[in-house]
Amino acid sequence: MADRAGVRALAARAVRIGAFGGAAAVRMAAIAATSSGSTRGTRLAAELARLTERLGGAFVKAGQILGTRVDLVGETVGTALGRLHDSVEPMTPEEALRTLRAGLGPIPPELVRAVGGPSVAGGSIACVYRAERGGRAVAVKVRRPGAGAAIAADLAVLRAVAAVAARLPPLRRVPFLEIVDQIGDCLMAQLDFGAEAANLRRLHDDLAEVPGVVVPRPVPELCGDGVIAMEFIEGLDRGAIESLPARVREAQITSLVHAVYRMLFIEGFLHIDLHQGNTYFMPDGTVVLLDAGLVFRMSAEARERFTGFFAGMIRGDGEVCADILLSTVRRTESETNIEAFRGEVSDLVMRNVGMVARDFDLPAFCLDLFDLQRKYRLYAEPEFIFPMLCLLTLQGVVKRHHPMMDFQLEAAPFVMHGLLVTTGATG
Repeated sequence: MADRAGVRALAARAVRIGAFGGAAAVRMAAIAATSSGSTRGTRLAAELARLTERLGGAFVKAGQILGTRVDLVGETVGTALGRLHDSVEPMTPEEALRTLRAGLGPIPPELVRAVGGPSVAGGSIACVYRAERGGRAVAVKVRRPGAGAAIAADLAVLRAVAAVAARLPPLRRVPFLEIVDQIGDCLMAQLDFGAEAANLRRLHDDLAEVPGVVVPRPVPELCGDGVIAMEFIEGLDRGAIESLPARVREAQITSLVHAVYRMLFIEGFLHIDLHQGNTYFMPDGTVVLLDAGLVFRMSAEARERFTGFFAGMIRGDGEVCADILLSTVRRTESETNIEAFRGEVSDLVMRNVGMVARDFDLPAFCLDLFDLQRKYRLYAEPEFIFPMLCLLTLQGVVKRHHPMMDFQLEAAPFVMHGLLVTTGATG
């Protein structure tokens, strides 16, 4: 019975995707045919953002990630998708009250007043409201009803596609299903607000030693199923970075990069949702990080190996990088030319050593690396996709606002620390 219900839900989601996608395609065709050159791109980008918002679920998350990469999708599309970071259509007060009641029981009057007014932000999973409690302002994040069902259906669609792709002869060794399952676990974990409150506390503690980085602390008595309350930080404006002096902006980018490198190479606890709605650059020079829903905990072994791979890149030692990738491969075939694979990985690494952010094309590097694995049918640790996703999002803002940063060399002290942590744990 449950299987039939799941099939029906999947079919309904597929029909919804097809209907909205088809209607959007018609509108886009009409825009392309009737708009002038000066407005066509803007209108098409707005239609794409509207479609992404209507589809909801995992589509909004994908749109948020793409919106961080203006260097890849262009200024027009990036700006249109940018509103998905915190300006998705809010839920109704009645929907918010139902979630509050289910999560907290009796609702404090100040929270009733808060959700009766406009939200201060709205994303794919939740809306955020400002409330006054005990003389201080708190941000109250309330989960959208139905968010879980939409994401689960999207993941079922992706899993079906991955299962088909994995049967294609050139792709039989690619761990598509494992990758989709790991990404799906992260997306579904966003719905567990109890876990997110714990993640927020850990993120606050892990980054407490990074100068210039602020993470709000949760308010435990106002947290429950579908509800998280935290310190409210005044003056958040995702466009503020554009008006800051270059010196301040570059210092803030450096602080953000250091925070990410600490998470990646030392803690193994990754925030992989650092889009403009979760990262704010303040006039006082601080950087505010929000929303610990989409995080990934690397295994100790994966953190050690990824740290070693990055160390190899910093030193320009492509053979070490190749050997680390080979150490994570689960099975090799007798005819595989291991030495040729090592040579091509080494060449790829050497071509990308020492580049500043402006010149280092991380997406192209990742694609080339994957293409070499496909060519030799040697597929590395699926967990590596999460630090890559984290860095892809980060590199977008670095390229835009601190293009001369040496993205690799900046990691050196954190990589060294991470390797010492590994040595201390095993020595």
